[in-house]
Amino acid sequence: MTASKPGSHGAAASLLSVWATLTAIGASAETVDFTITIDGSQLNPPVDTAGSGSGTATLDTSTNLFSWEITFNGLEGTQTAAHFHGAAPYCNVAGVQIVLPLGSPIMGSETLTAQQAADVLAGLWYINIHSDLHPPGEIRGQVMPAPLTNPRADLIGHGDVHVQLETVATGLTAPNWGTSAPGVDNRLFVTDQSGMLWNINLDNGVKSVFLDVSARIVELGIFGEGTFDERGLLGVAFHPDYATNGLLYTYISEPTGGAADFSTMPEGFTANHQTVILEWQVANPADPDAVADPDSARELVRIDQPQFNHNGGAISFGADGMLYIALGDGGDADDEDGGFDPFSQPVVGHGCMGNGQNIESALGSVLRIDPNGSNSANGQYGLPADNPFVGMDGLDEIFAYGFRNPFRISFDPLTGELYVADVGQNHIEEIHTVTAGGNYGWNYKEGSFFFVRNGAGGGYVTDRPLSVPDGLIDPIAEYDHDEGLAIVGGFVYRGSLIPQLAGRYVHGDFARTFNNDGRLFYLDAGDEIVEFPLVGQPEFGMSLLGFGQDAQGEVYVMSNMTGTPFGDSGVVLRLRRKGGDVDANGVADIDDIFAILGQWGPCPDPNDCPGDLNADGVVDIDDLFLVLQNWG
Repeated sequence: MTASKPGSHGAAASLLSVWATLTAIGASAETVDFTITIDGSQLNPPVDTAGSGSGTATLDTSTNLFSWEITFNGLEGTQTAAHFHGAAPYCNVAGVQIVLPLGSPIMGSETLTAQQAADVLAGLWYINIHSDLHPPGEIRGQVMPAPLTNPRADLIGHGDVHVQLETVATGLTAPNWGTSAPGVDNRLFVTDQSGMLWNINLDNGVKSVFLDVSARIVELGIFGEGTFDERGLLGVAFHPDYATNGLLYTYISEPTGGAADFSTMPEGFTANHQTVILEWQVANPADPDAVADPDSARELVRIDQPQFNHNGGAISFGADGMLYIALGDGGDADDEDGGFDPFSQPVVGHGCMGNGQNIESALGSVLRIDPNGSNSANGQYGLPADNPFVGMDGLDEIFAYGFRNPFRISFDPLTGELYVADVGQNHIEEIHTVTAGGNYGWNYKEGSFFFVRNGAGGGYVTDRPLSVPDGLIDPIAEYDHDEGLAIVGGFVYRGSLIPQLAGRYVHGDFARTFNNDGRLFYLDAGDEIVEFPLVGQPEFGMSLLGFGQDAQGEVYVMSNMTGTPFGDSGVVLRLRRKGGDVDANGVADIDDIFAILGQWGPCPDPNDCPGDLNADGVVDIDDLFLVLQNWG
């Protein structure tokens, strides 16, 4: 054995340690790509200019070498300067980091300090092009990670629960929400976007007008008769004591008129429309064919909506007796000022941070109020003392915030848990379970991804960590736009027609390609989104507009053949199993016979008795005959 020199083991160990450190650094080092969209909308306040530009940049994280290539044109004024600034998020300002030469294109590189590199990676650097007409800056662009091309590579597969769609009512326009009224048996009250609230008899499908508010809502059709719109009659909720007080509430999109209780509109600008929450009364609520008194309307709250879209619109009572109101971020895109809407009006009403993150704005939030109270600023409703912002900064009405377009919200009838389906911007659709005071991310995040506003360009997502506030809450489930375009929230199933679906959140997507190709989903074990296999039809084949839930916990699907609030193709469909299909696998066969024999006799729990196909409380020969009648 060769003898070692004194200390040689220590030196070798030291060299190995250095080598390991260098190897680790090399393994983690990478070149990060950035994109830069440059325009006047990213300044605060926005600059209305034809000037624009774009650029790319890279950061070598092993050397902190930052390189860029930028072009721009169309400035109104004569350029006076150009700089990289930081550290500041969108439309905030910060000091100069790198002085750039005049003219376009601009190419160069510079080695950054560790702090500068960290700020670039966090999305806190921006380029500002100054001109003599706009000394603070005429065009600006945030330096942001390049977009993800496929945020969610996983695909939505089919679940195990096969369902059949049973037609309950036809001849509606654009039904979007259905609910029951306490004390009224076997009726579903359905909001039709064009302004009709229907009372549907679930025994025979006969519908009657319960309340007509069509004269109150804005003229629908954003581009004229027959075109798409997100406004209208969007929600209804019956007071928990409806059986004795006859009170109900509606969410309506009205023309801008009355003084708003909440507004984000700057002086000199008029909102596109107003969200109005109204209380109505029924004289004889015990009568299932009673109607609401059209002269009983009492206005609880009126809210300015900057643009036509992202209205939210769902209202619902919780087990606490409070009324929850879902409001979108005010519309347009990215929840920011700048650019023009479809009416060629300047996009305003969002401010620098956006409404979703502004706890002084009612928009982008779920509100919680007491319709029986009167301690609000307008005296028309109560402010629950346990709301999260009572006694501190933020609106006392806000229950949770950070939403883009919470089009549908609902409570699990069994657990009381609040589900919110939030419609995404360009990439991610998401589902949340919501608690008091929670911040659900928009517009710092879209789903579990970080969101890049991207100025006048299309917003996008990245999985690279950006500078965002602590405590943002990610969704329990999400999917990207390979699977659909706009999530439609529904209900946790608590009925008896499909025992295999008990406790699952039923929801769907409006249309995969805006061509009557909606989809029906539910959350499987582990909150995985899966698609319903439909018995007797290969696909849904309609535009999905909403869901309903009756007093027994059964779920209904609302849809039409136009995707617009026009026409008479609207239908209400009930989810159920195929006849004779005990195990909900889409076929009546020998397994179903064995299942019935194994459950023979009275049902101790009607909600967990799949063999009771005719729902008479007992598994017997009648259920066996149903299997045989529907064999195959």
